[in-house]
Formats: sequence, structure tokens, C-alpha cells
Amino acid sequence: MKRSSAVALLMVLLVIAAAVRSFQLTDRSLWFDEAFSWRLIQFPTSEMIARDAADVHPPLYYLLLKGWGLVFGTSLLALRSFSVLLSLMAILMGYIFTASAWRSRAVGLIAAALMAVAGWQIQYAWEARMYTLGIFLSLLTSWLLLHLVRTSQERRPISWLLAALYTISAAAFAYTHYFAFFTLAAHALFVAVVLIQRTRWRLGEMLQSHLLWVAASAAILTVVLYIPWIPVFLAQNSQVQESYWVPAIGGWSIPDTFYRMLIPTSQTPQHTGFPVILAALPILVVISLWTWLVVACSSSVHSALADNQNKRSQASKQARCEAAWLVMLSAAVPFVLAILVSFVGQSLYQDRFLVFTHVFILIGIARLLAAIPATSARRIAVTAVIVVFALLSVRFWQELDVASKPGAHAATQYIFRERNNDEPIFVSSPFVYFAIDHYAQEEFDFSADPTLLVSGQPSHFAGGPILTTQDIIDPLVLDTLPAPAFWMVDTTGFGGAEMPVSSRWRSVDRQEFVEVFPYQGHVIVHKYVRS
Repeated sequence: MKRSSAVALLMVLLVIAAAVRSFQLTDRSLWFDEAFSWRLIQFPTSEMIARDAADVHPPLYYLLLKGWGLVFGTSLLALRSFSVLLSLMAILMGYIFTASAWRSRAVGLIAAALMAVAGWQIQYAWEARMYTLGIFLSLLTSWLLLHLVRTSQERRPISWLLAALYTISAAAFAYTHYFAFFTLAAHALFVAVVLIQRTRWRLGEMLQSHLLWVAASAAILTVVLYIPWIPVFLAQNSQVQESYWVPAIGGWSIPDTFYRMLIPTSQTPQHTGFPVILAALPILVVISLWTWLVVACSSSVHSALADNQNKRSQASKQARCEAAWLVMLSAAVPFVLAILVSFVGQSLYQDRFLVFTHVFILIGIARLLAAIPATSARRIAVTAVIVVFALLSVRFWQELDVASKPGAHAATQYIFRERNNDEPIFVSSPFVYFAIDHYAQEEFDFSADPTLLVSGQPSHFAGGPILTTQDIIDPLVLDTLPAPAFWMVDTTGFGGAEMPVSSRWRSVDRQEFVEVFPYQGHVIVHKYVRS
């Protein structure tokens, strides 16, 4: 395929990706994690980092989002647009990595097309969180590592420049999300596999390998760049091990993750009767894909050696085989490590934390489709798979039914439309408080500041690090409240319920606003007046 044609098709894919990611971008209400991002970047930079240190994530995404907010504002559209932009950059990087890995623009375009229409990729492009930044960095580091491995075989000086760039991007990835460590562990294992294949287990040759020393230098420098954050990481890990919200891994936790990756849904797949076959199918498909990637490439290399093909042909097949190993390991190793870590200590296995691996599954599918030998059959298969992914994304959007689930946004609008100026607004749960506060500030210009009714400081995973003394008031204040009426916002999401109110007050208005995802429950608005 000509370069000009590939560039044109890639631009079309990026336009399509931007369109589907921007459609109804602000219709879904801001939810707790996104509202956390918004509130955190309101603080001065030094205080923001200090408060982030009391949470559970590293700071790079928040620093970038704060810079974005200074230019474009902190409306919901502005916050989510940053994630959309990063998602488009990830698609571009997916094309570059895949086309380079197999030296085929066609394979790169298939991978980019799958990323553009895949529901899981679209879902996390809707959120003002660090996931699309992590996806981009996972692909960037993998691309740099692949080039480092290839240039180091010829001892080319550029390998040291690539090592430096890899070090910077790997550190940035680790400063974005802690699950980056699992991808970087896959990279280390990939280097080990390459060294073993090239030296055939001869330790002396390994120790003399240019790749070993370049890769080791990059790893050491990455750790050096991360040293300033290590004490914070250890402190955050300690509090997570003491208390966290992620449930223990169940029998269907892992198959359900693969299911959502390929068949996006907000519901739990059925685990009984005939549908159990469909629930188990995606994980079997992906494991088969990983097996094919490494077996097929190894067979190709052995065949080239046995047939005494020229060195250039052998080297080309070896390079593609190494790319297959990198893709397989980058997809599989994070799953294995997340599972092991979750069994050893506090469970950390959560679907969205593994979104960085999803792109490598899509890239593996792209490679499989491109390997179909007959041109007509290949074109039909590629078109069919892309259409199926797109239709599954449409079905997912229809399932979410965002238009009829206005959640916290509609709840806030209702309160400010109906309340009198002297009627205070209280929120009973931190899991909806920040979203209500965001809409109050962004759309109603501080005409009333909602207050969180809570005894004591909420936990580190319930918004504690970003709450100030002005945000919180003890529920007992309702007994002495001088106002003739007040508004209360409750949520049934995240295990919440409606807060009981003293008999001194009676509810004269109750409205319920459904949120999009089941775990978010309903936002319930009460107006109370004196009995």
C-alpha cells in the first residue's frame, strides 16, 4: 500500500474516531472518578500533588489536565475533550506501532480501524480520567522498545537515543497509572525472550549482547526517574492494603473482563444455561489468538532457517516474530500479574485498570486478519470484523440509553430551578457530592455551594484527599438549621441509600434521576420543610 493512501485512510479513521467519541459527549453525567479529577485540579499545583499523594494514583495525568484546564476551562466538555484527544493520539500510535512491528501499513490500518470503533476504547475516551493517556504511553513505550531491540542487534548508536526516549516514556507511563508496572514487566520479559532466542541460552553471548546493556541502562534510569515518587507509592500501597473498595476476584471475574473487552456491556454476562458458552467464548478466543501469534511466527522462522532462505528474509521473519512476542506479552502479562498481586494482598483486579492491554488484543486480531492468504477472503474478513465491532459499540450505546438517564446533572438543574435563594443544599454521599458541586459551580456560578453531610473524614477512596473543611458539615446541624426548608441529594449508587432525616422535617418533593451505569444507582432529590 502506498504511503499517501495509508495516510489518507488513517485520517479518515481518525475523523470517524473523533466523531463517535464526541457524540453526546456531555450527555452522561459526571461521575465520582471524573469529578475527583475536576476537584483535584482546582487546587494550586503543589497542594494538588500533596492531595494526590493521599489518594491512590500517581500525578502526571492531573498535571496535564490542569494545564489543559488553564487553557480550555474546566467544563465537562473541556475535561472530556482532553481524553478524546489522547484517544485519537493513541489510535495514531497504534497505527505507527503495528505498521512498524509487521512492516505493513495495511496491518497498521486494520489495527487503527479496530481501535477507532471498539466499544471499550470509546468508553474510556468519554471519561476525564488517565486511561487514554495510559493507552497512548503503553503503545509509545512498546514502539520505542521494539525499535531499540532491532537497532541494538546491529549495535547502531541510535539504540542509545531510543533507550533514552524509552526511559522518559516508561517513567511517564509509571507516573500515569500503577498498572503501567505490569506492562513494563512484560517489556522486561520480552527483552529476555529476545536474548534467549538470539543466543540460544548461551550465557556468555547474553552478557556480551549490546541489547542487554542498553535495556538494563534504560531500566535503571527509569527507576532513577521514579525515585522521587517511590515513598508516596509505598505510602499509597500501605493504605490500599489496609482498606480498599475493589472486591476479591471471583470465578467469573477474569472471563467477564475479556467479555467486556470484545462485547462491551454495562451488565454482568449470564453465567448459567446456554449463555454461559457466550460468556466464556471471548477468553478462549483471546488465549487462542495469543497462542497463534507466537506459534505461527516461530514456525515461520524455523521454516526460513530449514529452507536456507537468504539472511535478509530470515531477519525479516525474525523481526516479525519478535513483534508477535511483544504484542502477546504486553496483552497477557498484565493480566497474570494483576491476578497474582490480587491473590497475594488486597485485590486490585478491576476491568478498567487493564484497558492498557486491550489495544494489544486488538493489534493481535489485526495481525490475524492480515495473515489470511487469499486477498478476497482477507478483505471480507477485515470488513466483517470491523463492522461487527462497530455494531457492538452501537448496541452498547443503545443499552446505556444515556438520553433517559440524566443522573446528577439533571438533579442539579432541578434543584437550582426549583429552590429559593435561602434554601441550602446538602448531599449525603461523597460519591455524588463532587459531581453536584461541579455542576453547581460550572453552570450556576456559585449561587449556592452544596455541602456534604458526613461525620468525620471520608476514606481515601471516597474523596477524603480532596475535601476541605468548607465542604463538610455534621448531619446534626439539621436539628438547628434556621432555614425554613432545605434540599437533600442522596444516591443509591456505590452501596448508598437515602439518609434518614429528623421528624422535625418532612419531605414535600422527591425526584429520582437514573445514572447510566448500574453501580452508579439513582440520584434522589428531596425538598424538606419544617413539620
